[in-house]
Amino acid sequence: MATISDVVKLSGQSKTTVSRVINNHPYVSDKKRELILKAMEELGYTPNPSARRLRGQLTTTIGVIVHALDDIF
Repeated sequence: MATISDVVKLSGQSKTTVSRVINNHPYVSDKKRELILKAMEELGYTPNPSARRLRGQLTTTIGVIVHALDDIF
């Protein structure tokens, strides 16, 4: 599985620029965007949705702590 670091190495661009392309940021030139997208395609890179949720501080998980399961209340 390819990582963003692999895309950085293959494309020769910075991690910031690669991240901007992945997130469809408007301030990336068309030439750099094409280069990075080509590298992503060659490596078969797809962003990991679980990692993106963790990085964005957004989770859809709720934790519940139960003292005892044998008590009715």
